[in-house]
Formats: sequence, C-alpha cells, structure tokens
Amino acid sequence: MAPFTRAARGAAPILSVTLLVASLGCAKARPDVVGQARCESWKKDIGPAFAARCSSCHGTTGGSLPAAGYDTSTYAGALGGGSDAVPNASAGDPSSRLLTVLDPATADATHLPVSDLFGPVQSWVVDCALSFVESSIHGRGILDPRSTDFHGQLIRDQKYDFSVCQKCHGSDFGGGTSGASCLGCHQEGPTACSTCHGDIAASASHGHHLGKGPLGSSFACGECHRVPAVYTDVGHIFLADGTLDPPPAEVVLGATAALTPAGSTRPAPPAFDPATQTCSNVYCHGAVLGDSAATNTAPVWSAPGTGQANCGTCHGLPPNHTGSQTCINCHPSVVDRDMKIIAPDKHIDGKVELGDPALGCTACHGSSMGNAAGAGNAVGNAAPPPDLTGATATTAPGVGAHQAHLTGAAHLRGPIACGECHLVPAEVSSPGHFGGHGPGGDDSPGAEVFPAGQPAGSVLAAAGGAAPVWTQATVTCSGVYCHGGGTALAADTTPGVERAPVWTASSGLTCGVACHGLPPTSSPHLPSMTRLDCVTCHPRTVDPTGAIIVSGPAGAETSLHINGVIDVAQ
Repeated sequence: MAPFTRAARGAAPILSVTLLVASLGCAKARPDVVGQARCESWKKDIGPAFAARCSSCHGTTGGSLPAAGYDTSTYAGALGGGSDAVPNASAGDPSSRLLTVLDPATADATHLPVSDLFGPVQSWVVDCALSFVESSIHGRGILDPRSTDFHGQLIRDQKYDFSVCQKCHGSDFGGGTSGASCLGCHQEGPTACSTCHGDIAASASHGHHLGKGPLGSSFACGECHRVPAVYTDVGHIFLADGTLDPPPAEVVLGATAALTPAGSTRPAPPAFDPATQTCSNVYCHGAVLGDSAATNTAPVWSAPGTGQANCGTCHGLPPNHTGSQTCINCHPSVVDRDMKIIAPDKHIDGKVELGDPALGCTACHGSSMGNAAGAGNAVGNAAPPPDLTGATATTAPGVGAHQAHLTGAAHLRGPIACGECHLVPAEVSSPGHFGGHGPGGDDSPGAEVFPAGQPAGSVLAAAGGAAPVWTQATVTCSGVYCHGGGTALAADTTPGVERAPVWTASSGLTCGVACHGLPPTSSPHLPSMTRLDCVTCHPRTVDPTGAIIVSGPAGAETSLHINGVIDVAQ
C-alpha cells in the first residue's frame, strides 16, 4: 500500500449544502465551508487505513482478541482504551497515545512499519478533532462521547425531542433521507432503554446486581428504580413541569429490599442515602435478619469489587443461631459442601430453604448426607451420622449412640423411634424444630432431648413412673425407663449397674451391667438365680438360653423387653 499522506489524496474543497439542509428541515446547518480543505475523517480516511494496516493485530478477525485489548476496527474502539482502559486519542491532544505509538521518532519496532500513518492521523486527532465524517449537518465529534458535538448531548439539548432526528434519519431511524441508519449502533432503537443504559453494568455496583452472580439471581431494574413504560414518562428524564430531571437516577427500593422474612425484625423501611452511597434496612444485605455475626449489612454502592457482599457479610458464617459451619446440612438445595451456591435463584429470595422435601429428614441429617456405607449409617435412616456439623464418629455428641437405638444393635429390643427422645416435626418449619431446639431448649446446636412440651408418660423413656433427664455437660441420660429408671426398678440396688450411660461411649450395654442386676436384688428375685432362670417368669421375653426374644422384619423388629410393661407369665 502506498504511504497514506494528506498530499497523496489531495485537498478537494467541499461545496456548501446549507440551503439544501434548510429546505429539508434537518438539524441546523453548519457554516459554509466553501474553499476550505477537506479534513481527515474516520469514515473516509482513517477507518479504511486502520482496517488495511492495523486491524490484523488490533481487530477481531477470526474471533481472536485484539492485541493489548485495543480494537481499531471501529471508531469507538480507536478512541477508547485497550486493556488498561486509558483513552488512546483525545480531540486536539498532540500527546495522545495513538500519536506517540505512530510517531517515527518514538515508535517501537512493531509499529515502525506503519509510522507513515503518523502525519494524517496527527491531523485527524489534533486539527480535525477526531472527525467521524465531514458533514454540514453534524460536528466532527458527533460520535465522540467526550465532544460537545456528541449526538447524545445534542439530543439532550433538544430535550430528547427525537422528531428532530427522524426528519433526516427516518421515522424508524433506519436511514431516511440521510441514508445513515441509527440502528447500526442502537439495534433496539434510540428510544430504547439500552441506548442510554447499555453499559450500565460498568457503573458502580450495577453489574453485581444485574448479572446473575455466584450468590444470587440477577435483580430487575425495578427492584431499585421506577421503570417507565415509555421514556417520556414523568419521573424518568422529565419532571412533572416538562423540564429535564437532573441526574442521578432516583432510587426507589422495591419488594425484595422490603422483605421481612418470618422471625426477622424490620426497624424501618428500606432506604438509600445518596450522600453515603449506602442502603439501609434492606433484606438483600441481611439488615433485617438481626444476625450479629454479619460483617457488613450496608455496603457502599460506589465501591464494587471490594468483597463487600462476600459470604459472611449479610449473615455470619455461621449465623448466630446455629453452631454449624456446614451450610449444606440444612440447605442442601442451595449450597454444596464447598459452600458454593448451586441454586442462585433460591438464595436471597425471601425464603429460607431448609432441607429437601424430596429427601425428607435425611436431607439435613442421616444417610443421604453421610454417604451411608462409610459413615456408620449403612441402614439408611434419618438419624446421624452425619450430624449437622458433618461429624460421623460416635464420640461426637451429635452422633453418639443414635444408630445403636435406631437399629436395635444391642439386640435388647427392637429399634427405638426418633420420637421416643425428640419431638419429630410434621414438616421442616414446624414449631420446636428450629429456634429453641438445642439440648437445653435454647439456640445451641443439637436437638432438644426429652423436650418439656412432651406430655409425661407419652414416650417410652418416661414409662413406669420414670423421670428422664438429659445432661448436656456429661452427655448422659438418667432416670430413663429404658436404662432402669422408674418405680419398678427403684428397689434394685445391684452394685455397678449403669443407669446413666454415656451417650458417646463406644462400648455397648449388656445384661447384668446395665438397667438392672442379673438377677435384680428386688423381690421375688433370689441371689442364686442366673440368666437361664429368667425364662421361668418371662417366657415371652427371653428364651431358654436367656437371650432376648426379638422378632419381626428387619428395621421393624418388636420385643416385650423394654416396652414399658414388665411381662410376667401368669
């Protein structure tokens, strides 16, 4: 290609079109330019030269990214910045980086072969003010956002009267008599939201709210602003008296910010403070959750990307109502074991997703959560392991002897149901399941044992006049019918009998050392009796070998032993 110089292409004069423009009723005509040398423009001169000489590296041909992020294939790209976002060309500025790169005196080895472009490009930047196209209708900066001639500023000066544009560009903005379509840049039309707000995601924290991020679904514009039906609606860009509404946009927080989930407290309506750029009393950032473990419930809008909305800011990790940091144990449909949100549409939606209805109780504890075969829960029931902290060892209070009771492992009777020691909720949100659910009836981790709300005598542990007690500090039961409590065995004073077993002990309980002596010291038992004598009085409870009789299908076995009634043959 021959060197691109102003001298090579000449300096043809431009004829005046002032009268023609006036007759068409288009925008105000520019001053007569008869006799003036034509200035370099992007459309006629610089754009084609860059396409031929620069865009092999600084273009998007073949889908590759332009070198250094700098795209010379478009006017906006040539003016804009590359990967560092610093503008490359500013109207009238001889120190623009574009000129420094092309100047033969400063060009590096890569750009020296195209330094013959320096002269005309310098004229375009400095003398011609980055002219997009030489026109008697529009100024040179019609597409330069930093120019006073920028078309966005011009239409604002016209109070957004788009009929001025339509006179030349057509009623549909497709080109009209000018032949220049507005739809090349504004595909949805100049009056669509995208025309003014197309790059809103790059402004402050808009992008974090509009884009579906890792913590929650995208939020509609209407969650923070009143969205107009048409751009001329009062309160959008016009005030009620028809004058322009000055920026910034009014923030009117909507339904999501105003949510007050059950159990939460709202001290005041949600609000935005333009002075501090912060929201207050908004559900979205946990301000109404009352969680003292949250680290930042009022992030600064104008400081995006600073981790202000990371996990732990809206509510603690864990929240102050639970002792477990394993979120998946209670919220498996929302988060995985790596604490990654797997269902953003179920997070920050005004609902607390507890458990999984399809899995029932095992969604939060028990077999489906613990990979049963390797976690001591091979039967596949809803009792730990694992517990709500993810623990699987029987030495953990949340695990302990659950499986020994649920499976009847000691073969002293059939399985003991969960409801014998705990209130079993009809559904996950039932009263007493969450909130005041701890072993002491408080918010400590773990389920409440022998809850006060359970009527005396309604469960096996309280049968026979027993008064069961759970002691969290020593993780022991005492006064429990199942372990020798109640009036019937009160007279049995056999030494060494374990009537307050440790829940987390690894050794099992056996006849003669647990619950009652072998034989008990109470009448009519005799000290000379052995285990083989039990069948004499209790033939439906033990067999001739002294083994407890347990029958029925696996998992639903029954026995007359430890059933609340002393079975004696008549």
